[in-house]
Amino acid sequence: MWAVVTESLTDNEVKSLVGMGERELGFSLLRTIVDPNPDDWPRAAGNLALAKAYSKDVRILASPWTPPAHMKSNNSLNNGGRLLPDYYGAYADHLNAYIAYMLEQGVEIDVMSVQNEPDYAPSYQSAEWSGDELRDFVRQYGGEIQAELLIAESLRFNRDYTDPSLNDPEALANVDYVGGHLYDAENSGNFSPYELAEEKNVPRWMTEWNYHRADGDGAAIWGGSNEAVWDETLDVVLASVHQSMEVNWSAYIWWWSLRFYSFLGDGDSQYGTERGQILKRGWAFSHYSKFVRPGYQRIGVNLEGLDAVEVTAYESGTGEWVVVILNRSDNDYANIDVEMPMSVGSAEAYITSRFEDRATLSVTVEGGEVSVPALSARSVATLVMTN
Repeated sequence: MWAVVTESLTDNEVKSLVGMGERELGFSLLRTIVDPNPDDWPRAAGNLALAKAYSKDVRILASPWTPPAHMKSNNSLNNGGRLLPDYYGAYADHLNAYIAYMLEQGVEIDVMSVQNEPDYAPSYQSAEWSGDELRDFVRQYGGEIQAELLIAESLRFNRDYTDPSLNDPEALANVDYVGGHLYDAENSGNFSPYELAEEKNVPRWMTEWNYHRADGDGAAIWGGSNEAVWDETLDVVLASVHQSMEVNWSAYIWWWSLRFYSFLGDGDSQYGTERGQILKRGWAFSHYSKFVRPGYQRIGVNLEGLDAVEVTAYESGTGEWVVVILNRSDNDYANIDVEMPMSVGSAEAYITSRFEDRATLSVTVEGGEVSVPALSARSVATLVMTN
């Protein structure tokens, strides 16, 4: 996990996002915008270079909102419009030019998206693609892109925009990831396992979502321990992270990194945050981002007597295991036995609740077995275990 960086953050804010320190959040995947105008490419370069330098695990996904206007059917950056087939090669060159520019700035772009939200044509920068058009572009030019390739970032993870490429052997050979957003994904039935992508062994990434209703008409409530903010974070946002893991998606990216409803406060007095302040949502997300590191694989785990909690577990492959416990119930639990498929030598645990920010949580290890003496209601906790 997983945040969006597109504008100027301070050095300390970048470090708060990607660092692994006591008051840092450990995000390992950053998403940035490929501006259609090369003059705007420097906008996030400094932040991304620092993120890469400060954390060896950081990877960057670059997403274009639109091709340059002259390549499009409506000759505009805005209001949708389609990339003209005669410009497919030029568009691939445009994406590669961005990758090359960023590399000159010390920023390796790890993954390139073809298009943000190809199924949406708002009045701001945007472009429309069909699934067949995406397949044709990826088949013809995907192999020329100088980064791993992701398609198609549909607004609601609509598989009509990725199935054609997955079903075409030549296009599939150029696809490294399929991605999509969560806007209306639940209602449309797309917040679910993607069986075709699993069959083709293509990882699934959730590449954008945000949700903030707790402030109503602009209440200054986001900078502290407001109950409505915590309830929304726990019951809506973290619940969606858990569900993403349950349906076998391997990345989750939140929009934005610096905003009153996000990880770091933007200083907007209307909403009650201080600039650069780590917000409750940031602490909550870090129970996944800081401890479930790139390359970890999800495994089974059993917590006896905790029917009302949601649990996922992960292994590093190098002797570390992580369990994330989402207790959205009103129940306090005591003496929780964690049944792991191996003998545990040591363990530590952390908890975030309405009044705690990744605080140390008591955990015991005896005879290779792990127990949590107490888990409070309405909380998220993470156990980190080694053999």
